[in-house]
Amino acid sequence: MKYPKFCVPVKVTLEDGNQYYGGVHVIQSQRVLDVLCDERPFIPFKLRDRMILLNKSKLVRVDLLEMSEIHDMADLLPEVNLDYLNANAW
Repeated sequence: MKYPKFCVPVKVTLEDGNQYYGGVHVIQSQRVLDVLCDERPFIPFKLRDRMILLNKSKLVRVDLLEMSEIHDMADLLPEVNLDYLNANAW
């Protein structure tokens, strides 16, 4: 059975200092932390124009973006479902 996925906007920092703004896809009732702690060594990461795979062992920091940041950076982030974020008290 397939479940709908929702894009959660984040900023990731890699160990080399590079930062990316994009989204991590979660299913309903799943957290970004759940995705980071699962057994997969790579996670799909949605950028504005493409999908990349991030090696979890190279991640230093993952910042969840606040709603004001999401609005301010709408031109850099992938499309997100604001209704989903609002329903989850983002």
